[in-house]
Amino acid sequence: MTMTRPHPEVPMPRTKPQITVNRGRDTIRRLTAQRTETRDARQYAEQWYQTFRTWDVHFPDVLPKISYAAFRDQGAYDPLTMGEGGPPQKTYLRTPAGEISETEIGQLITDMTLSALPDTVQLGRMLDRLRRQDNGCMATLLRPDGRWERNREAALRYALAVLTLAVRLGDIHAERPRQLIERDLYQLTKLTC
Repeated sequence: MTMTRPHPEVPMPRTKPQITVNRGRDTIRRLTAQRTETRDARQYAEQWYQTFRTWDVHFPDVLPKISYAAFRDQGAYDPLTMGEGGPPQKTYLRTPAGEISETEIGQLITDMTLSALPDTVQLGRMLDRLRRQDNGCMATLLRPDGRWERNREAALRYALAVLTLAVRLGDIHAERPRQLIERDLYQLTKLTC
């Protein structure tokens, strides 16, 4: 039996390029970068979650009031210092994106619960429970080693809720972690459904 060679005009099937040291390093770098980005997304979601769970409200720093009595003429009064009580001060919440008005955050949560989209309503209700410090909320989203808590689906849903609110508040750094968490939640629910 004689083996025939293909005609020179017939292309030979292409094979995968060989794994070289450089190709292996590139693969390792890419996988490591993906793992690092996912870990950073989990930690960023945890920071926002703890912000809303503790709901640490504070008043802005106000300069101390100084008496100018020594510099005034006798019998004169300064009409600018009348009504020292003034309007109620705004309260702020310290977030990973800086200080944000408590009223603004509360309004966005309320708007989410009244949305026409069922998914947004669900996220809004989760945020409302978190804001009210309901006992049904998780204490933390992550284990000490940085992985999701045992109820991974609930942790992912809370992470998606807080990062969605962060994006609505204008945090540009929350968009990519929100996308990664949404992808992970989709993969988890796709596998279980």
